[in-house]
Amino acid sequence: MTYLASCIAHLYGDQAGLPVHGSGPVVAALADGLAVVDRDLRIRLWNPTAEQVTGFPAEKMLGERLPFPLPTPGQVLDHRLDDGRWLKVTAGELPGTYGSRVVTFRDTTDQYRRDHDRDLFVAVTSHELRTPVTVIKGYADTLSNHWDSLSELDRLEAARVIGLRAGELARLVDRLLSAANDGGQVGGAPPTPFDLVDALRTAAVALPADSRRRLTLDLPDDLPKAYGDRASMTTVLTELATNAEKYSNPGTFVEVTAEAEERTVVFRVSDRGIGVRPEHVERAFDRFWQGEQGDRRRYPGTGLGLYLVRRIVERQNGWVSLRPREGAVPSQRCDSRADR
Repeated sequence: MTYLASCIAHLYGDQAGLPVHGSGPVVAALADGLAVVDRDLRIRLWNPTAEQVTGFPAEKMLGERLPFPLPTPGQVLDHRLDDGRWLKVTAGELPGTYGSRVVTFRDTTDQYRRDHDRDLFVAVTSHELRTPVTVIKGYADTLSNHWDSLSELDRLEAARVIGLRAGELARLVDRLLSAANDGGQVGGAPPTPFDLVDALRTAAVALPADSRRRLTLDLPDDLPKAYGDRASMTTVLTELATNAEKYSNPGTFVEVTAEAEERTVVFRVSDRGIGVRPEHVERAFDRFWQGEQGDRRRYPGTGLGLYLVRRIVERQNGWVSLRPREGAVPSQRCDSRADR
């Protein structure tokens, strides 16, 4: 910043207090937005990158105040613009002038989002891994330390719980790995025609035992073939069914239906749960987003299930939506084109 300020001071020369030509070769070559403000905080220089970063042309900004706060010399300020973008702003004294400052800034929105997603990923991962790992360790320690005093039924129950929690842990790791790279591929098999009804029935068999008991299938025998990745339907149905189950009262059923609509085949996963607020319908598909935040959430989870479902379905040129029905009944709808 000191070197840059010295260079700008040299550009001023004997013209202290006058605007500097912001499109000169030195100033124009800077990758960062650059501004010079006088002692009244009025802009005297506004380079081309400053125009690109803020969207404000030099002819409009010269003589005006900065559109963001001015940090004290030597400090770095992260500032959020009204359009949601983030700037990293620094400032320094301009040598040879009375109270003028050099201000540099750059768009750090992508970096901010990466840092935010990384921190959120670590927080969610550590929080969600803790429960199954603790349970598995607890039952494993019980078997190891008290094997002789446990009955055969107690041993079988401990082994069952360990297997159940290990399955949950494996699915959780799969979701975390799939969501770690927002731009990465989910799945990868080329799309082909497949029997959606048979794929859903096969996927239902692969569900955890508790989920299978609550699932009802109402599927027609004459549904046209879908076009996509059959293997991915296991993941799609698992995520939708477990999500529906989580937000439903114990003992209620989760229903899977399917039908044909013109050139599209559709299946829905419906429950009679707590519902979803209209303003949360689209946000429900955001990565890591959950309706409840903080440590006192009533419903555990990573906020990755619906996010992964949308990525999988859209990769196959389909679409997925969350629709409240009759006030409190969400219905997930996944479409895949049938006839190409």
